[in-house]
Amino acid sequence: MRTTALTIALALALQGCAATPLPKPTNPAVETHVVPLVDHHQHLVSPAAASGDYPPPLAEVKLPSELADLISRREKAGRDAKALADLYTEDAVALNMLNEDLPTWVRGRAAVAEHIATLFAKPYRIEPVSVTANATHATVAGYYLRPELGRRTGHVLLSLAKGGDRRWRIAAETPALPGPFVRDPFDADKLIAQLDEAGIARAVVLSVAYWFGSDFRSVKPTDEYAATRAENDWVAAQIARYPDRLVAFCSFNPLRSYALTELERCAASGHFKGIKLHFGNSDVDLRKAEHAGAIGRVFAAANRNNMAIVVHLWTSPEYDEHGDVHARHFLEAVAQGPDVTVQVAHLAGGGRASLKAMEVFAQAFEARDPRTRHLYFDVASSADKESAGNLARDAALMRRIGLDRILYGSDLSPPNPAPLSAWAGFHKMPLTDAEFRTIANNVAPYMRP
Repeated sequence: MRTTALTIALALALQGCAATPLPKPTNPAVETHVVPLVDHHQHLVSPAAASGDYPPPLAEVKLPSELADLISRREKAGRDAKALADLYTEDAVALNMLNEDLPTWVRGRAAVAEHIATLFAKPYRIEPVSVTANATHATVAGYYLRPELGRRTGHVLLSLAKGGDRRWRIAAETPALPGPFVRDPFDADKLIAQLDEAGIARAVVLSVAYWFGSDFRSVKPTDEYAATRAENDWVAAQIARYPDRLVAFCSFNPLRSYALTELERCAASGHFKGIKLHFGNSDVDLRKAEHAGAIGRVFAAANRNNMAIVVHLWTSPEYDEHGDVHARHFLEAVAQGPDVTVQVAHLAGGGRASLKAMEVFAQAFEARDPRTRHLYFDVASSADKESAGNLARDAALMRRIGLDRILYGSDLSPPNPAPLSAWAGFHKMPLTDAEFRTIANNVAPYMRP
């Protein structure tokens, strides 16, 4: 049996969802394969959230005239290896980053010029952000900038030397590609376009308001709670434009003094189906009694307000060594919200399944632990770039839990693949066609009438 856009729409209608027809997938290949009814793990990002996600680029500086002339000639030479060769010293070196997993040094004027000529297919300029210089040597740090895109596409460090002919040349060039990373806002229109491309009817949008309460954020807001509220409200406004396609979860740092206040506010607004907790961004450690207590209070409040919960349980690389301990503490927190759906993101990992944590959960399901009654897991980005052995292990864990508790999700794109590519990537998992169909047709209880 194969699921098409038409059968997806019919399935949603039978489930009591809105009758708005699903647009035909823009990729014809989608129609011939089973596709998920719901993407259970998506995000939108407001301009305010995007602006502080990564350190802003450094400001451009003015170079001394002789150095500025060299950089100008370097830019004009572009892909002309012969013109480039005259700008390098005889024994110049450059870092070859074209194979990012195996960078190598290129030595010699001609070889360096040939390599640099291949870096970019279109014109670019070098935007200097730092310079140090004396009579014979200089260092310039900067960005590669594509003017037609208005975007910086890489970092560069240049070591310059003045030769006996009194001309400045490049003695070493160290490119770092790509970068710098700058996040663009991602609104509901962009998400709907991605869902249409994949033929996916609906999505769960998890607010990134918890970013503003993260100690790891590059740019801190002046008023953290005000920024958190504003992001949640922006998401609610975006979702309201596509009420038949999108549902929203609000978010916040659960360790902050305003956590329960924001939960109650979100619940009272009627705009949100649940809350998103990100233990990694919020620096939550359930092994600490005060953290476990705070999470327990959030779960209890969510239960009182009938708010489902999505949790990113993974916290740091150290978590993988103690995932079993974290999972056992988490089940204790789940007991504080016994009546609401709890969805654990990424199969309890940080983008891939956590073996030790998932083993605890699998054992709990096998033992019919009552705390698993409303427990689900999403597979957002869990199959991307994984080894066959890891994928086989993950598939076995999912079967032990029960495929009916596994929800499809793809996560924010970029940096993760868009829903269409993510669903194709998930097919690396060694599951049967019937098992893929089960996961595709799973719809979380909070999405049902």
